Amino acid sequence: MNAAPAAARLGARELFAFGLLSVPLATGGLPVALYLAPFYARELGLGLAGLGVVLTLIRLTDVVTDPLIGALSDRTPARFGRRGLWIALGLPVMAVATWAVFVPPAAPGLGYVAVSFAVLYLGWTLIGIPLGAWVAEISPDYHERSRVSGARTWGNLLGALLAILAPLLVTALAAAGIDGFDGGTGESLAPTLRVLACLTIALLAVSIPWLLASVPQPRFAARGHVDLRGGLSLILANRAFRHLLLAGMCAAIGWHAINTLFIFFATAYLGANQAEWPLILLVYLLAQLVGTPLVVRFAPRFEKHRMVAGCSLVQIALFALVLALPPGAWQLYALLTAVTGLLAPVVPVLGPSMAADVIDEHELASGAQRGALFMALWGMADKLAVALAAVVVLPLVEWLGFDPVAGTGLGALKLSFCLVPEMFFVASVVFIWRYPLTRSRHAAVRHELDARRAPN
Repeated sequence: MNAAPAAARLGARELFAFGLLSVPLATGGLPVALYLAPFYARELGLGLAGLGVVLTLIRLTDVVTDPLIGALSDRTPARFGRRGLWIALGLPVMAVATWAVFVPPAAPGLGYVAVSFAVLYLGWTLIGIPLGAWVAEISPDYHERSRVSGARTWGNLLGALLAILAPLLVTALAAAGIDGFDGGTGESLAPTLRVLACLTIALLAVSIPWLLASVPQPRFAARGHVDLRGGLSLILANRAFRHLLLAGMCAAIGWHAINTLFIFFATAYLGANQAEWPLILLVYLLAQLVGTPLVVRFAPRFEKHRMVAGCSLVQIALFALVLALPPGAWQLYALLTAVTGLLAPVVPVLGPSMAADVIDEHELASGAQRGALFMALWGMADKLAVALAAVVVLPLVEWLGFDPVAGTGLGALKLSFCLVPEMFFVASVVFIWRYPLTRSRHAAVRHELDARRAPN
């Protein structure tokens, strides 16, 4: 395979374009993790167990769609825009589905939830899989990839920040007596979700054309036909990718379990009201905004997987302090999140960077560039983690006795909120500690790839 040589260091325009598209993905993605389970359960009357099962079942569609979109993106002729074409197709799909999910009818059934969420996840796939491959292909440098991932992490954090500030904005507008925001004076999430739907759709309409106009798309010539089944077999046979995939999935299940229960825990156990619980998330996100450039700066001094493992162990120890929190202590929890937030960016920054390194190793071994297919499996694992977190933690906390309407079973809520994620975090560290693709090994891989691509 021949590839155009990539610039050693990306300019601010390219980094901004990658980061900008991450903003609406996070603005639309964070509410799915944080707001929609409480909204559909408390305000629309759907049971937690049934909701968790449905969300898990529709995630199974990603087993088909993610690898399929990945393989099709890899096979798309470069003249059509190997990555950009699919991202552009995802714009209308995600826009329509965002409105359907965030602004549902008054009494949606589980069937409506299944269809609307399935289309939303398809839109994410059409955008996220080619985007992830594009990021992996934009630079061959071991550390420059962390810089690109850092830009995307900043975009994700800014999008999440908008999602967190939205409830505070809605509360202020409601207090000012502005029509359409009266739900903000109580505990309803409906006005917040309506604002976030409009914001997400508008940002998608701006950021996708900006990306396509600002960043050159990768040009490489595939060697022969890319067989989906054969490609998947070769990818899953890669030891480094297996460790990375399992570690990332375990960590994602842990974080999504926290996200799924956060509003329940913050309001029912910590006693935070509609104006207070967003402040907890705001503190956490601001800490991550500070921590992201620190991770990017210090990453070159360490092996990527060792840095991930070390920071994860510190976070595990700190998060265990949740068990000592008394009811009503939302300020103490906010302080705890400020510390853990400084370390949290290590996974979103270094994880995709490590995945890009694995793609190089696979290309050297197979002679085929399957960046989008790799990222499809990576994205599929993350989306399955969302579903598994919901199907594990929602029925569990209900079975243990927590009632979100009556507000009973708070002890069960605290145990589920803390111990379930901790178990998955520990498993993640075990997998990532044995990750075999070190800096020196990757340097040898790049040397051989560059020699192969050099003109005779």
